[in-house]
Parts: sequence; structure tokens; C-alpha cells
Amino acid sequence: MNEDLVPDRLTLDLPADATVLVGSDLHLHQTATPATARMEHDLVERLEAWDGPGAVVLNGDVVELWGEPDGTVAGALAAHPALTAALRRFTDGPGRTLVITVGNHDAAIAWDEKAATVLRDTIGARCALQVDLVFATPAGRRVVRCEHGHAYDPANAFADPRDPLDSPLGQHIVQQVLPEARRAPLLGDLPELADPGAAGEFIGSRLLYRHLAPAAKWLLVPLAVLLALRIHGLVRLVSHPARFERWGFFLGAGMLAEVALIALLVLLVIRTVYTGLAASGLGPRGRGSNAAPNAAAAALCAQGFAGLITGHTHQPELSPVPGGFYANTGSGTRVVERRAARWFLPPVFVPLLRRVWVELDVVHDLRIRLVVHETSSGENTRVERLAVRRVADRDAVVAQLPGQAGWPLPQSGLQRRARLERTRRIAALAVAAVAVVGLGSAFTAPLHGRFDALLDVFPVQAPRAAAAAVVFTSTALLLLAWGLRRGRSVAWATALALLFSSAVLHVLKGLDLEEALLALAVAGWLVRQRAAFPTHPDRRTLRWTLVVIAAGAAVVGGASAALGGLRADTVRAVAERMVGDHDLPLPGAGPASVALLVATGLSLLIVLSGVLLRSRELPATGGADRAADLARARRIVARHGGGTLDYFALRDDKSWFFTGDCLVAYAIRNGVCLVSPDPIGPPDQHADAWAQFTAFADRHGWPVSVLGAAEGWLPIYQAGGLRPIYLGDEAIVDCTAFSLEGRPAKSIRGAYNRVRKAGYTVRFYDPAALPPALADELRALATESRIGEVERGFSMTLSRLGEADDTGLMLAVAHAPDGRPDAFCHWVPAADLNGWSLDLMRRRTDRELPNGLTDFVLIETIHHLKTRGEWGLGLNFAVMRAVLAGERGEGRLSELQRQLLRRFSDGTQMETLWHYNEKFRPLWRPRYVVLSDLSNVAPQGLAIAGAEGLTEIPILGPLLRQRPAPHAPAEPTRQEVAGLR
Repeated sequence: MNEDLVPDRLTLDLPADATVLVGSDLHLHQTATPATARMEHDLVERLEAWDGPGAVVLNGDVVELWGEPDGTVAGALAAHPALTAALRRFTDGPGRTLVITVGNHDAAIAWDEKAATVLRDTIGARCALQVDLVFATPAGRRVVRCEHGHAYDPANAFADPRDPLDSPLGQHIVQQVLPEARRAPLLGDLPELADPGAAGEFIGSRLLYRHLAPAAKWLLVPLAVLLALRIHGLVRLVSHPARFERWGFFLGAGMLAEVALIALLVLLVIRTVYTGLAASGLGPRGRGSNAAPNAAAAALCAQGFAGLITGHTHQPELSPVPGGFYANTGSGTRVVERRAARWFLPPVFVPLLRRVWVELDVVHDLRIRLVVHETSSGENTRVERLAVRRVADRDAVVAQLPGQAGWPLPQSGLQRRARLERTRRIAALAVAAVAVVGLGSAFTAPLHGRFDALLDVFPVQAPRAAAAAVVFTSTALLLLAWGLRRGRSVAWATALALLFSSAVLHVLKGLDLEEALLALAVAGWLVRQRAAFPTHPDRRTLRWTLVVIAAGAAVVGGASAALGGLRADTVRAVAERMVGDHDLPLPGAGPASVALLVATGLSLLIVLSGVLLRSRELPATGGADRAADLARARRIVARHGGGTLDYFALRDDKSWFFTGDCLVAYAIRNGVCLVSPDPIGPPDQHADAWAQFTAFADRHGWPVSVLGAAEGWLPIYQAGGLRPIYLGDEAIVDCTAFSLEGRPAKSIRGAYNRVRKAGYTVRFYDPAALPPALADELRALATESRIGEVERGFSMTLSRLGEADDTGLMLAVAHAPDGRPDAFCHWVPAADLNGWSLDLMRRRTDRELPNGLTDFVLIETIHHLKTRGEWGLGLNFAVMRAVLAGERGEGRLSELQRQLLRRFSDGTQMETLWHYNEKFRPLWRPRYVVLSDLSNVAPQGLAIAGAEGLTEIPILGPLLRQRPAPHAPAEPTRQEVAGLR
């Protein structure tokens, strides 16, 4: 074999404007399959849309030769003519290269000169065992290694990849074991499992849904026997109408309970069988099969590489590692994935047609995107389709680095958080439903037959008193629903007691078994979900509770004494009126007095609920502790904080939560935990840091909101049960491309020339080393031009100037011809932009100044950064810019939103700020507000508005409900994205 035809390693130099697509594991057969046909279609579509120079790397297992020993490379290409032609057209283009690395299923390419020659002559491919992609970026030289990855799997690694007699264990499994497994009805899809470690779950699921479910019709036999046993008693009751009216309900309820019991037993048997098989430990490897290449990527990055891309495991991944990244291109084949089922049923395994690849290009630095396409193959049975929860097809960029935590996200902590959010939401709705049903039942007359049966046992006073008590318990449950939504343990315990009491009261007031069973069912479910309510009241809350109880007792006692006391017949009269009976007159105090006492009792109940369910306050931090926390926060921001908002985590009014090497900056506003910026720290710790912080917030009973969230963080927030709402866009100026030439720059060019001719100059200072006189003058200038008493801007303003500890900041000051400072811009570092982010922009207001002075300062700053070789400048934030510009949403509703926003803009200058930023031709980066629940929009909106100084801008749920796609950030173009490190 000529090693020049298939070298051990190929080095490919790429220009800064090149794009690279890396895919693997196409497993092209001698006859096209549905999976290879879909992959062919998608790749052809992507290649036809290619623009500019670049490379395609098919990173191993392109052709299936192990599974088809008589197959050839030429036969596989001939079976996929559209892909073959598209690859040939691609390699014929200028500046484009096609590279095929050798996998284990197409290992013959490494030693069969004929196979390598066919690839070269047919599609213009260069073959190699490995390829190093060398990118020339403005940030420096970046090298990415691509190899198939079977060398990291002992079962499929070759001792000598060029030896045709070398035959690893995996080849024998593919050629001898898997064909037999595919012929077994139960194991047919076992070789295609996306996670082979789930083999036990797969066998259990298929056994239940495809073998036991068709026999479910035999469950009708015991039901028929049960009905036959009840027919005799039913006939006797029907023949006596009086008895039927009294006891017919109980017979029907008993039959329903027996049917429900049988269904429950069947479900328990199903779960037991499934659990036993799922826990069997079958399967050679699980989701950890990418661990070895991930470790190899970390080792390569320690040597100076930017990252490693492999395939082989069929498990797509994009993860940050110290100093770089690891990517796995998944596959272009049919895979079988586990999907959750409805109604507590075992999961369903769904065959999918998956197409995955990685794209690399340069935007200031190297950018890596993981593209995943998934569609159902439609092979599930009817029972499986009924049981499985619907999951939409995937067609998206699911991850991008730099900029987010990677994919798939570590799910343990985030899944727990999402589960807690869902549990609390359901608990609040369920308890509120029980309360509403209880109120409706209390004010409705009981059924005559049931009421007569009840009076055979109890005196008439008992059901009437019970009906009155149901009103109070239902009212209390309505109040407690809010506390359950917030995770309060007091609300959980009280609701549990009231639900059990309510069940008893429903039976006593009229044998309302339906309402009683509903209350007991909800109570039983709450007992099981007790871990979802971890927030305990602090000592201050308990003290206030005792004060309210004592004050309430005094008020009620005093009111009773003033009204002449409440006798037993008064209580009875009030109870009768609550169920619609006005026969018994109100003795002693008049109806108005009793109504006043009832209102007083309800008011005290509401006040007591408010005290018990209030959010815990932020623990006070001493001076020495806060100084230590601030010093630690500064170290983390200096090391890991590169975003345009990250330095603002050091504001004086923020608190800090530390976990690992990560920092979360937050403040408590109106009982809401307001987080900004996004957590700061190593990307591989992001998901765990967020899970730990939300657990911390849960313990204090704080609903969490994130203000100014970046798009790359949305997958983590959404995985944790939060919901993003589009808030606006941040303007980013590319200093290297900025120019005052041309028609678009006419307005700012005129302002710039006018101010320069007036004799103004801009000087740059380190704010921590300002001369004292200049510092005092600038602080006075900032106060003079500020609207209001304090500096506002929780997420995008530092609110201090010239502090000695704020080293490494930049101040651009516009000096008049006589040296007087008339305007300034204060900048904080933004390493992700290789530049700066705007903090303050101020100008003098006590005298006439030339128009365009702040424009002049900005333009001079851009020129200054350009001469220093720095890249980006973050300007102002434009609220709802994309909605105002018509870039989000279509149709009448979106047009109505734009009209409403323009009306609001008259008083808030939203549109004015957008147009001001637009003069500098920026790249727009979307920002979001992330809420724990849309029901919290009003209170959290108030907290956000107060924090940002945007009190004029209401956070309107229906208006601002512009959500991103449920996957990771939508794929941006090279021109739309900036500031990636």
C-alpha cells in the first residue's frame, strides 16, 4: 500500500474565511436504506448551500464493509449517486478539500489501494488515518485534530491498521453476532441502540409493548366476572326505587373502585417486570463511551491543540475541556432512543433517523457548532405511539462553543430542578382545584338520598357545621396554593392537614365521596412529593407568626365582647346560612355583626398566610466576610469573566454565591432572586453551578429570574425548568471593520468632523489612577447629568467611578480646547470581545456643547482600540429591538405588538435608543429575561424594572412572550455573531 495515498496524518491549512464540516459514521451500504437516504439528502442540501472556501471531513466509517463483507467502496458510492455527485462538485470548487479518515467498518481503505484510489478518482477525496485542521484566526493559530475514534475503544482498536489480517473483536460481533440478533423478534433493534448500556430497559420495554400489550384484551375477563357477580345485587336494588336511590351510588362507587384497583395492580405488575429487566445491567457500554476520547482531547489541548473531533460511538457531543473542546459527530444512521411515556408507564424505545455533523469557522476566534437532525422512522406499534410522550423532530444547532456549556448537558441536577418546578406547579393547581370544588360543594345542597342516609347516623347539626367548615378549609387551601408554588414546607404541611380534614368534612356534610376521594388523592400525592417543598420559615417569621396569632385572638375576643358575645345558637345560625338555610334567626348580635366577625376571621387568616409564606430575607454579611467575598469574586471575574456584562457582577448592591470555580451574582428585589449576569466560571462547571444555586434559592424560598441572559445559557436555564422571554439586543461594534466612509456613516461622520473642528480631543485614562482633581470633576459631571438620586442599572452599570480596586478599566474623556472635561465614557473589560463594554456615558448639561459630542467619544474609542489591535466594543442595550424592527414574529398579533411597543416607546425612548446604536452599524446580540414561571411575570417584572431603572417599561406577559426555539441558539451567520473567545 502506498502510504502517500493514505498517510498516517494529513495537515490541512485553512484561511480565516474557511468553513469546515465534519461528519462520520454514514455506513453507506451497497443498497440505500431510509437512514442513508435521509443523510444523503441533508448533506447534499448543505453542500449545495456552501459559500466560500473550506473542507469536508468524513471522519471514518463512511462505507459499511464489515457488515457487508462482499461490499465495495465503488458499490456504496453508486448506491448514493446524489451524494457522490455533490461531493465531486464540492471538490471541483476553488479552495475546497474533501478528506476521508479511516474508521473500523471501512478499515480496508488503509491497506486496499484500490479502495483509496476509487475515492480519489470518483469524488476527489484525500484519505488519511488522522487529519489536523489548521485555522488562521485573528486570535492566533488554532489546530483541531480529527480521527474516527475507534482507537479509544479496546473492542474495536487495531494493533496495526494497515494489516489486512488484523481483526478486532468488534468485527466478529458485527459479522457473526449481530445478524443473529437482528433475526430475533425481541432483539431486532438491539444493535442500533443509541445507548447500549440501556439494553435491559430496551428488552423490558419491547417485551411489554410488543408482546404483552397485544394480550391485554384478556384483562376484560376478570372485569366481566366482576360485573356478573354484581348483577344480582343491582337487579334487587333497581326493583326497589327507594333503596336504589339510597344505596345505588355506593354500589356504583364500589364497582368503580374495584376496576381502579385491578388497573392499579396491572400497572404495578408492568412496572415490576420492566424494573427487573431494566436493572439487569445488560449492555456493553453506556453514555460514558465518550469518556476516553474526551480525556484524549484534554491531553491534546494541554499540548496546544484547540480540540479533538471523533465519531464511532454514535453519541453526538460538544463539550468544553480545559484549553479547548471535544466533539463527537454522532452518526448518520438509524438509532433507537429511549423516550418517556405517559401515565407512569415504562419508557418507549423509538427508532430515529439521525444525521449529525460538526461545523467549524472563524469569527474573531474559532467557532464550533454541533448540528443534529432527528426524525422518527415511524416504526413504532400503535400501543407504543399511544404510550409515548410526543417529542418534536429535531433540526437545529444544538450547541455552540465558545458561548455555552456544550451538549448534551449534564442532567442530574438540572433534571431535579425541573422536576421540582413541575411538581410545585402541579401541586398548586391541584390544591387550588380541590379548594374550588370544595367551595362549590359547600354552597350546593347535598343529594337527597345521600343526606337521608347520613341523617340515619348523625344529627342534622353535624352536616351543617361540616359545610360551614368546608368553606374555611377551602379558602385556606386557595391561599396555600401560592405557598406550594413557592416550595414552602409550612404550606405543604398545612395543606396536607386541611386536605385530610376536608375529606372528612365532605363525608360529614352530605356523603360527598367524590370530593373526599379527590382531596385524599391530592393529599397522598403531596405526601409522596414532600421533597419538593424544602423552604422552612426562619426565626423572624415564626416570631411574627406568634405576634399575628396573639393580635388576632385579641381582635376577635374584643370584637365578640363588643358585640355581646357569640353563643352556641349564634354559631349554629351562621352555619345554617352558609348552606342556604335561613329558618333559624340570628340571636344576640345582628347579621351585620356576625358578618363582621367572619370577615375579621378571614382577614386574619390571609394575614397569617402572608406572614408564614413570605420569602426569607438575605442573611446579613459582616464587613470582613463581604470583603473576602468581593476579593474572591474579583479573582473569578478576572480569570473566567469575559462577557460584556460579567464585570458588573462586582456591583456593590449584589451578593455572591460560590460553588467550585464559579460565581453567581444576585440580589433580592421584592422577594425575587434576581441574577445578572449569567454565572461566571469554567464552562464544564456551568450546569452544576446553576443546579446548586437554584437549590440554594429554593431553601430560601426565592423565585429566580435572570436578567440579560445570553443565548448560550438558555439550554441550561430551560433544562432547569425556567422560561426565557426575549428582552432586547445588545449592540456590538466590530472595531476592525468600522469606518466613517460611505453613505451609511454620513450622519456620524458629520458630527465627528464638527466636534473635532471645535477643538475637542479624547484622552484615555486608567480610572483607578485618575488625578484627584479630574476624578472629582468627572464624578460631579456624572451626578449633574444623571436623572434621579442614584445610579440605576442592575445588570449593565457598575455604579461607581474611580475606585482604587477597579483596576484594568478604561476611561475615555472628551476635553474642550481649554482642557475642561465635557463628556466621558467609562468602559469595563470584555475579554470575549477582545475589547470593552460600555458602563457609563455622560456629558455636561450646564452649558452649550456641540452636537454629537458623545458620538465623537465613541468614535475616538473605536479608533483607539483599532490601533491597539483590539476587536469589539459593547454599546447600549436596545429593549425589544427585534420586535420593533419586525424581525420576530409574523402576522397580525406581531404587528399589534409592534404598534403597542411604539406607543410605549414615545415615553421610554426604546426606539430612539435602537436608532442611536444603529448609527454605528453594530452586530446585535439578543438578551433574555428568564423566569421561573410566566405566572410570576408581574411581580418579577416589577423587580426587574426597579433594578434596571426601567420603571416606565412594563413587563407584559402577552406582549413580551417572544420565546426562542426550545433547542439551543439558532444557527447564526458569520456576519451576525461577534465577540467569541
